[in-house]
Amino acid sequence: MAGKITRVIRQIPCPEGKGTPSLLVEWETEKGRKVLRSISCDNPALADYSGEDCEWLCWDKISKGKS
Repeated sequence: MAGKITRVIRQIPCPEGKGTPSLLVEWETEKGRKVLRSISCDNPALADYSGEDCEWLCWDKISKGKS
């Protein structure tokens, strides 16, 4: 049985220095514990074919509760 899904929009300074994007963050509550399931970033350079890459350092920052 799947846990409760929570989605929130957050803005944090990009750990890679790419501005302050809006992030759609999805958490699932399993056995009373929040587990990070996904992050979607609205940085337009990642959505086009500019070749810009992302290492998703925000994942570590958010999953450890540092933002």
